[in-house]
Amino acid sequence: MSDSRKQEYLSQILQMNPLEQPAEILNRRKLFLQPQSDRRLYDSMNSSYEERRAQILEQMNSLRKHFWSFKTSVIEQRLNEIDIADFPELTFAIGRLKKIAALRESFSQLQHRCENCEEFYTQFSTLVISSPAEAERLRSVTFSPSAANTLDFELPRLEDHRELARIVQQEFPELHALEKDWINQLAATSKKSNAIAWMVQTLHTLIAITAGISVVLILYLCL
Repeated sequence: MSDSRKQEYLSQILQMNPLEQPAEILNRRKLFLQPQSDRRLYDSMNSSYEERRAQILEQMNSLRKHFWSFKTSVIEQRLNEIDIADFPELTFAIGRLKKIAALRESFSQLQHRCENCEEFYTQFSTLVISSPAEAERLRSVTFSPSAANTLDFELPRLEDHRELARIVQQEFPELHALEKDWINQLAATSKKSNAIAWMVQTLHTLIAITAGISVVLILYLCL
């Protein structure tokens, strides 16, 4: 066996992620040890692996889409039916969805506490069941109004989110554990957001008053 072939094999293997590509790594090892084996069989196995993984991800996304409208028993049954034996990298995602399904009663109680601020519950319940990539995007979304709505800061609304984050911390530890950093950051930064919003609102009010006085003075001088 030539050194160049060994080096090529090692180079390919070292670039693969054992958590995401276990089947492909095993297939490449088999092909390396048995170069006389049919290359078409290897390509077929690899294609089948990718197709099965894509199907499982599609199943999981479909379940996430209807997660809160399904009964807990239906969710648990569908999760148990998903075979991830060849896809260990999906173990965490499946386990997380099972844990959330088991906490359905706690989520119902939290939803009741959020009657006057449904936006908080919607954001939180969506975040916890999202795929890792989507969850990362949602964590970067703040509850503060966008820059385009700077003139319309709603101070009570921001305070509601801070208060609900505190409630999750103190009264729903099992839910808090699901998104500890996000909840803690929300509870800690909302006070600052309120202060900033109040300062901006006060500034705009002063500008409006100054503009009004200026108009009155101009009209007076024109008399």
